[in-house]
Amino acid sequence: MDAAWATVCFPPACSGPSALHADGSHKRSSLAVWSSDSAHGPVLVRSDPLPSPTARRGHPYPSPCPHPPGGPLPCDVHLRVDADTPERAALAAHADVLVSRAPLPPDAARRRVLELLTAHPGCLAAAVPDTSTACVVGVRDASGAVSFVRPSRGGRSDAPLPPHTVASVVHAWTVAGRPPGALRRLAPV
Repeated sequence: MDAAWATVCFPPACSGPSALHADGSHKRSSLAVWSSDSAHGPVLVRSDPLPSPTARRGHPYPSPCPHPPGGPLPCDVHLRVDADTPERAALAAHADVLVSRAPLPPDAARRRVLELLTAHPGCLAAAVPDTSTACVVGVRDASGAVSFVRPSRGGRSDAPLPPHTVASVVHAWTVAGRPPGALRRLAPV
């Protein structure tokens, strides 16, 4: 999907996958496990796609988070846009998170992240997949400086999480007041 409301929930660790998907959102959600130096737990990223640019409808507000409060971090809802879709250029100007689909070598991916954040000053995080089967995520701090985050993927699966999921979790982590570099691992369940 080229534009979506992303809802990132950090439910209590005792919540199982069935409880996390109680709202029926499993078809448009990614479930992962995060860890920092001092804590870990599940994270659910739900994507509610926006109508196509040719639709004669406005952009609906996101659905509220279906999970009760009480997780280690608050839920976060933000606008995520595909940076490579020309039809979404106007919407990209308002995005909280931009994601590119084209994998690049790691150094080129870092440059592309910087380009995206420079061109979109209201955007907090940008991600570009790299050719090492991971992705590069850049996060802007309050002063405008960009730090890069590459949480290890660890876990039971060799498959990495999609860049849009990683970028959304990094965004939620950062707006909750956590330092981006403290997010050490993010792996699919």
